[in-house]
Amino acid sequence: MIDNKFDSIKENFIKYLTSLGLSPKSYKNYRSDLNHFVSWTLLRIRSFGSFVESLTEAVPFLDSDLAREYVSFMKVNEFPDKTINRRLSTLRHLSRFLVISQIIDSDFMVEIENISFTGGVKSQLNPMLREFCAHLKAQKISPNTVKNYESDVRQFLTWLETNHQPPVTNH
Repeated sequence: MIDNKFDSIKENFIKYLTSLGLSPKSYKNYRSDLNHFVSWTLLRIRSFGSFVESLTEAVPFLDSDLAREYVSFMKVNEFPDKTINRRLSTLRHLSRFLVISQIIDSDFMVEIENISFTGGVKSQLNPMLREFCAHLKAQKISPNTVKNYESDVRQFLTWLETNHQPPVTNH
């Protein structure tokens, strides 16, 4: 098992970032984005029943499905679009680094595109979601129940956007 204080892949990736000649702010953001992704990934992998403590141990789990889940997580939790896209940029660098270093065989980020700033389905339905939540509150539904319904609807809308499913129409 890898000592949690030393994560060779993470350390080598950070050295790789240093070699790119990034501005101090970009370097800081990439490190922060990497830490966020690693923390989320370790928790996600643990939810599968595998105990991992480092990026090095998590590498076998890195694939486009996990990356899509991470994007969905950020959307559902309403991270700003720019933050999501910046984190995706960090993951693209990580994926390329892993391929170049021959740690993985294929780029797990190749299918993952930046999210658009145009809004999409979720943004178009936000007023409806607000109205729905207001209706629930007017019905004196508990705040926790309202919050749970709102989260479920947001997650569904994110899934809808991510899977590019057009709305169903009855003709």
